[in-house]
Amino acid sequence: MKVLVIGATGLTGKLAVQQLLLQGYEVTAFARNPADVTPAHASLRTVKGDARDLASLEAAVTGQDAVLAAFGPRSLSKDDLQEVFARNLVAAMKKGGVKRLVNLSAWGSGDSRPHSNFLFKIIRDTLLRNVFADKDRGEALLIASDLDWTNVRPGQLINDPARGGVKASLDPAGLKPKMTRADLATFMIEQLTSDTWVRKSPLIGY
Repeated sequence: MKVLVIGATGLTGKLAVQQLLLQGYEVTAFARNPADVTPAHASLRTVKGDARDLASLEAAVTGQDAVLAAFGPRSLSKDDLQEVFARNLVAAMKKGGVKRLVNLSAWGSGDSRPHSNFLFKIIRDTLLRNVFADKDRGEALLIASDLDWTNVRPGQLINDPARGGVKASLDPAGLKPKMTRADLATFMIEQLTSDTWVRKSPLIGY
């Protein structure tokens, strides 16, 4: 299976690339700085591109079976990067005839905002208000598309080793909103070949 990883040099994207290669996938890593991608591997190729550049996304999507997007915000300032990226990605996948998308979002985005605790709602609506406003607009474009998307919403991300036992639900009751990036990468990869959460936005935790 050929998988395009967008955000391949980020903390979660790097782990996803590593795990995909270990599992025998053919991986294309999309990055602004390809030299920062995981060391060379026979089943890995890197392509230079930018989320705002539709042409580079179209070229990278061509010939893929699925896309794993671990692309995150770059600052807390007001921006439209996530929105533009989502619009470009949907267009590129449609043009390339690629349907399967596993997208990294966040607990508290879109219709999951009411499921956040009181403290996080305050942070979301103050310090992170621009990030979530942009993310919400991007999510809306993905959800309105005809792609076979899964929109993954983890809570707090930590860099500890994988621990397993990931739980996913549309209802946060009983979920601890914390997740290692290693377990997040594993969960996202599993969705590439699963129908369980197609066209859904699961909250994930332990």
